Amino acid sequence: MTPLPRKLDGLAKISAPETILVRPEDLRVGMYVDLNCSWFKHPFPRRSFRISSQSQIQTIREPGLATVLVYPKESDPDTTTDTSSTSSPLISDTTLDRGPDAASVGQESTSDPAPLLTPSDYHESGELASEAYRQVIQRSAHMMKDLSTGSPEGLRNAKVMINALSTLLNNTEAAGMVASAFSPEDLDSSTILHALNVATLSMMVAQHFDIDQDSIQLIGMAGLLLDIGEQRISNRIVRNRFHLSHREFREYHLHPFYAIEMLRRYSGFPEEVLDIIRSHHERLDGSGYPEKLKGEQIPLSVRIVSAVDQYDSLINHPDPAEAVSPAEALSRMYKHQQHLFAPDVVVAMIQTFGVYPPGTVVTLSNGSLGLVLNINFDVRLKPLVLIYDPAASKDSPPTIDLSLESGPSIVRAMSRAELPPAVAKYFHIKRWTGYFIQSSMRSSREETAR
Repeated sequence: MTPLPRKLDGLAKISAPETILVRPEDLRVGMYVDLNCSWFKHPFPRRSFRISSQSQIQTIREPGLATVLVYPKESDPDTTTDTSSTSSPLISDTTLDRGPDAASVGQESTSDPAPLLTPSDYHESGELASEAYRQVIQRSAHMMKDLSTGSPEGLRNAKVMINALSTLLNNTEAAGMVASAFSPEDLDSSTILHALNVATLSMMVAQHFDIDQDSIQLIGMAGLLLDIGEQRISNRIVRNRFHLSHREFREYHLHPFYAIEMLRRYSGFPEEVLDIIRSHHERLDGSGYPEKLKGEQIPLSVRIVSAVDQYDSLINHPDPAEAVSPAEALSRMYKHQQHLFAPDVVVAMIQTFGVYPPGTVVTLSNGSLGLVLNINFDVRLKPLVLIYDPAASKDSPPTIDLSLESGPSIVRAMSRAELPPAVAKYFHIKRWTGYFIQSSMRSSREETAR
């Protein structure tokens, strides 16, 4: 077995990157910062970046932030040496293991965590995304089963998975590549697929709001465990949950309570996570369950997770005939479901995933058809695109990084109903899952070589 690169070794046991909190007035050119606030409150294309000028520091001071997250390892040498700071860990043993009997649950490897990579290092970001993707999938195979039995290993694996995903999301390039990374071909069940998607995308959306990193990780944990209670419900009911009788609906509506009952076996399990799981089917107009909450009665964390849960359910519907494209899902939620899901959350989803989210089939100005493979956080209308070419090898299909090309541009998104069967089969996302990371890296290498 080929050993992992040194920077990736131990990723399966990854913990949060070291951060410090710095007052805006103490910022210096060369620091790598995370503004840790809503995207609406600053003009920068990214929330995380290296400060390159005094004018950027002045702009950061204007929103009135009390502190800014700084990554010393990613900052220029000596810029953080004398800065007064406090540690700001992400999800940790003390976050999830608050009870006196949970020590064994929280035990982690003492091996050094993989460092957070510099966003400009596109190749290593791709390697990080690819390796974390494999590690998360490996752990997911046993996590749900272990959690259902109350095994400490189940919670430990869930924590490690969330830490690994969080590390990726703190790296802009890797986050853009992992946004649609999971596929039924790689996973034991669609339940695991849904859990990983909701966890990852919920954390990405949460970064647009004034939510601290610990809370973002708890949101991710809730997304990962939302539907664990479905294990106690008949498979027939779960498979047909969109077409149930009144009696069957009542049975299915119990799955949040089953999940809470299962997770309370872990002493000190965070109430914040349990609250999100309990309420993730609530809707703004009071039509949800179990408590018929309305509007502001529904916490922001729940509004984020419930909207992302709906988004993924639309694009990964159990009935392929009813599934819609990612672009269609966002459009439907924005135009027709504002009475159900918070408009500010749906807008944040559009800003996070882009107008053309990964998995969207688009027509290009040169007449080609393409499948959007990533999120370009710098130029959201110019993602990496896989080109339709039925004669191409599956191992080396043509791709275009639209941000590097002066020629074609996206004209519009295509609905799944518009796609001829041959095109739909070619672009079936699970056929290319995982490949898009490698193609991103290859595209970058080719551009560097020019």
